[in-house]
Amino acid sequence: WGGYLKKTVGIIVSLGIIFILLHSTPKIALRCHVFIMGHPIKALTTDIYVTSIDNELDNEILNKQNAKSYTLTKPPFEKATETELDTFLVKKQWFLYFAEYYSLL
Repeated sequence: WGGYLKKTVGIIVSLGIIFILLHSTPKIALRCHVFIMGHPIKALTTDIYVTSIDNELDNEILNKQNAKSYTLTKPPFEKATETELDTFLVKKQWFLYFAEYYSLL
């Protein structure tokens, strides 16, 4: 039992460390999200920059959510909606970052 328990704890700790590393910065969290969405090449090759939003309402919402908007220079294309997924919202929760698609429309 001792070896089995050690191995299990080691695996859980390793997965926890990987999860924290993949959500440690806004850009890494965004790349991870795009990768998981099924666009690994785009996730690794696109440039990412903070989106400047002029709309006051959007800025107010982003501030309340502790989030920033990011844009991809080579966004993935979603065939189902025929949309370029170029803008994402990255929220900071505690010390981790989580990304989701964000439409500016």
